Amino acid sequence: MKNGKNGIKSIDKALDVLETLASENRAIGVTELSKILNTNKSTLHGTLSTLLNRGYLDQDPETGKYKLGLAILNIANSALKELDLRNQAKPIIKKLSQKHNETVHMVVLRQGKVVYIEKQESAQSMRIHTEIGKRLPAHCTGVGKVLLAWLDREERKKIIAEHGLPKFTLNTITDEETLERHLEEIRKNGYAIDNEEIEEGLRCIAAPIKDYRGEVIAAISIAGPSMRMSLNKLEEMAQSVKEAALEISKAIGYK
Repeated sequence: MKNGKNGIKSIDKALDVLETLASENRAIGVTELSKILNTNKSTLHGTLSTLLNRGYLDQDPETGKYKLGLAILNIANSALKELDLRNQAKPIIKKLSQKHNETVHMVVLRQGKVVYIEKQESAQSMRIHTEIGKRLPAHCTGVGKVLLAWLDREERKKIIAEHGLPKFTLNTITDEETLERHLEEIRKNGYAIDNEEIEEGLRCIAAPIKDYRGEVIAAISIAGPSMRMSLNKLEEMAQSVKEAALEISKAIGYK
């Protein structure tokens, strides 16, 4: 909460509400909000009503709790045009794909699953085929494990509770504590390997992309058939994929 000396209190209060809901990333009731913001509920009700009427908040009809509304997206999308992740990443992804002659993907995490938002396919006849917009589980993909690794553990627990840890191959990690130890290694190494964990015959290596705040917002991977991508070769690619992820991160403001 950044209340300036010459600020307008009502605007400050509205921004405090929005920033609190954004940072908490959950629905919050008026009583809890009043405690967090150190203000009385009667004053807060007016602010909440205004934001609700303008679409900046949504209210759960059963619990009465508030969360951010869709009107926030209009402002966010305008502000982020200059930081268009896909446009910034495209040339870097293409360069990485050409260097190793394998398919490169970029994904984000949405509702507990990875969503493919950009790709550069290999020129080789035997290659990985994916579609933009495709959703896959997080626990058994290289990019997904990267994104899980940098989440708070409570967020990971929510995702696991909702989606489980289904088995796809003999190599899929299906135990939560085993996954936690694996994610710790990923954080330490700065990259993740998918060793035929979602599909037999497919391997990939992935690294995190960070925004200007230093938060992991996406991941990129090099993927290909296991007959070409041995575990030793994946380790050799680790530096390349980390460097490409860092280059994208810097392009969108990471320092």
